[in-house]
Amino acid sequence: MTKTINWWGEVSLALDEVKVWGLGKRMIAIQRLPKEWVIWNKESDSESTSQITVKSLKTANTFSDPPYSRHLVNQTTDTINISPMLADRPIVARPATSLNILPGEHIELYISSPLWFLMKLKNKTSPIVDIPFLRPSDSWFGPSTMEGELCYAKYTDARVNLLQIEKRGHRAITPVLIKNQHTETLVIERINLPAPFLALYADENQDFWTQEVEITYHSDSDKTGLRLKRSPPDKGTGNMTLVSDARQISDNRHFVKSIKSLLG
Repeated sequence: MTKTINWWGEVSLALDEVKVWGLGKRMIAIQRLPKEWVIWNKESDSESTSQITVKSLKTANTFSDPPYSRHLVNQTTDTINISPMLADRPIVARPATSLNILPGEHIELYISSPLWFLMKLKNKTSPIVDIPFLRPSDSWFGPSTMEGELCYAKYTDARVNLLQIEKRGHRAITPVLIKNQHTETLVIERINLPAPFLALYADENQDFWTQEVEITYHSDSDKTGLRLKRSPPDKGTGNMTLVSDARQISDNRHFVKSIKSLLG
């Protein structure tokens, strides 16, 4: 499989130049004008198996669609920063079949989830573009309509075998360790991945990863311990590089939640 190019980082644009990020029929384009940034966002209903490409155009005359957004400034700069990031909501992942974890046992799953495309201006902290490569469906995760949270639930895989997940330049893989310390078998049909709390890393093959998530189901209550490792996983190729910090930073990397808010 052809590896993706390094499509993120500091990007240079001359006046009137257009940079186009393509993923099959999916396209995100940015044009620099003297006093504004013009964005095109052409979405696709299906996920492409190709890798992300980047090309330059001298003008935007080839675009028939109207701009997605326009951002006015006093004067544009010759560089912008492009970064991938995890989703802005939790993501619901489904194993291919229900998983039954016996008492005292543990399993490790691998969840693949789509990335977002962020554009920031020089010396600015807030992005002016924050859009997914693949727009997931809205979903509710919780024991009832009164208790739970709004999540995403499309374009996400959960596998027991890492080799079954194809590595792509618009996705990140999260290792999830689930420990059943309860006296009863733990049945899993869905997993609520806390994507906004996860940092994004890239290995030497430019595959994306997050730190490991550990979920422990305790025997003395219906609560679960949710722990986010502070370091990148050791699953990738070579050294890991931090690409993006988590959207939400928690002072405590260990949370206690209801089992029904994490696993279903």
